[in-house]
Amino acid sequence: MTEVAAFTSSIRSIVTDHCSPGPWRPGSTDDDRLPELRKHLGSAGWFDLGEDPQALPFLGPAAVELGRGLAALHELDALLGGSPYVSGMTRYAEPGDRAIVPARDGLRVAHIAAVQPVPYGDSIAAGRARIDGGELLDPTDAGRREAAWVTATVGYLAGLTAEALRLALEHTTTRQAFGGTLAGLDSVQQRLADAALCADGLLLLAEGSPDLDALAYAGPAACAAVAECHQVVGAIGYTLEFPLQRYSRRARAIHLWADAWIEARS
Repeated sequence: MTEVAAFTSSIRSIVTDHCSPGPWRPGSTDDDRLPELRKHLGSAGWFDLGEDPQALPFLGPAAVELGRGLAALHELDALLGGSPYVSGMTRYAEPGDRAIVPARDGLRVAHIAAVQPVPYGDSIAAGRARIDGGELLDPTDAGRREAAWVTATVGYLAGLTAEALRLALEHTTTRQAFGGTLAGLDSVQQRLADAALCADGLLLLAEGSPDLDALAYAGPAACAAVAECHQVVGAIGYTLEFPLQRYSRRARAIHLWADAWIEARS
């Protein structure tokens, strides 16, 4: 087993044992952070990877496991060094915390003066924030932080998509329709194949060194793949009791924040 595979396996075990996405309700301002998960990720060395540019090959595959388990995005933002601040919004942030502000000339670090929680479509403790100051990060430091965060985000999207596909396959292979299983229908097979193509592409992307262009592709690709999964699962997939909706909500949230980040950097 390679070092990357061994580290990924350890993260998989941590996610299995300590990651349990909580309930979400429309209009909520929920926060899905789990202290036990963070503690064990820290012990495994997850947060140290953001300090070493040579560790990028570990980040993508390990983040796939975080995406499969829908771990809090806070664990990715820690690699950035603070909450991403885009369109006046932060996530998982409180007054006094650091915000990382993307700009054309690089990344700035600022302190959050105030946060007003807002209802959001996912449990990421989103809020409208006011920041004070803003110091331009050293280009080398900024590049290292952003590369780690982007790599982990792409890996997370890959894992999220793979798990959504697994849920769709499980559902369609156990449901009967027209004398066979749902998975036996040509139209369902086509949609599953399209979703699988996206999932495989994202997994390959996560194993490389994804940049902002890769992130710009990964968000829409994940959303499209999960949408195909919803099509074959049907109405039950949108209910709060069925887990697929968690993956579609998280994919959209990541896509929106990533797009805003990329726009600010361009």
